Amino acid sequence: MEEPAKPPMIYSSLASIMEETKAIAKTEKNNGQNFMFRGIDNVMNGLHDLFAKHKVIILDEVLDYTVTEKITEKEYQGRRTTSILYYTRAKIRFHFLAADGSEVTTVNVGEAMDSGDKGMNKAMSVALKYALLQMFLIPTQEEKDPDAQTPPETRPKTIAEIADSLDPVKDGLLKEALVSITTANNMDALKGVWGQYSQQLSQNPTFSQCMSCRRKELGL
Repeated sequence: MEEPAKPPMIYSSLASIMEETKAIAKTEKNNGQNFMFRGIDNVMNGLHDLFAKHKVIILDEVLDYTVTEKITEKEYQGRRTTSILYYTRAKIRFHFLAADGSEVTTVNVGEAMDSGDKGMNKAMSVALKYALLQMFLIPTQEEKDPDAQTPPETRPKTIAEIADSLDPVKDGLLKEALVSITTANNMDALKGVWGQYSQQLSQNPTFSQCMSCRRKELGL
């Protein structure tokens, strides 16, 4: 009599990992919004030995991603400055493979903001963290979840909004230049704005960054 086929090993391996997974407390703090969270390092430290014990590996596959520039504005010592942050959104498929070659997959989306070249790294880490937290239902030792309330969604300011926020007396020339940038609808018009204001404002980061963003908005 033919023996029944054994079920794929990945299911029992993942079940064993889940059975042995301990609570991972929220020990890291988000100083900007003042809440505690579990970082990817906490999750990896808590699961690494269990994955090695049950011979499960994870391979990631980037399905899609976007990178968008966001202008941010802040005031420091009485001066208003702007900077560009890069918002990365990545859709990742994670393959969980067992020793017999069987696998299961899960798809998660990670989002991150960064001022340099680390946006994708952060987005992939976020996607992996929540894939693991959700797959293994990892408990936290805290009774209350600070993530239960979501802070209001923030939206980057447009060039027009930045212009409206400027003091017409203190920043009159910059305000005028930003209004001209918003009304420039083609390359020639934008070049005209640059020619008119660059001599006085080329060293102003707000002017330069708004010019760059408008160029990209126009697809130039």
